[in-house]
Amino acid sequence: MLDTLSKASMHIHQSVKDASEDFYAELRRRNYTTPTSYLDLIKTYVELLGKQRVIVPAKMTRYQNGITRLAETNIMVDELKKKLIDLMPVIETKSKDTQEMVVDLEK
Repeated sequence: MLDTLSKASMHIHQSVKDASEDFYAELRRRNYTTPTSYLDLIKTYVELLGKQRVIVPAKMTRYQNGITRLAETNIMVDELKKKLIDLMPVIETKSKDTQEMVVDLEK
């Protein structure tokens, strides 16, 4: 992790240097970066990292709960499908009986 952070720091330093040169070329005003600027950057990074270390596990827990609920729902749907398949002959019989009653009532 330290290697990645040092590379990011180098990239930031270089991009600030380039932006400062562009700023001077366009407006003829100097922009200085000091060691305090980089210490502030590190401080901000540490603060954001701390916040993310709280947020990410909470989101992971929320997603895990959602996955668990989806799995439970799938099980319930499968059980209902089985019940429906088992009840189909009964439903067909009742439907035929109802049609016969309607025909008898019409007579």
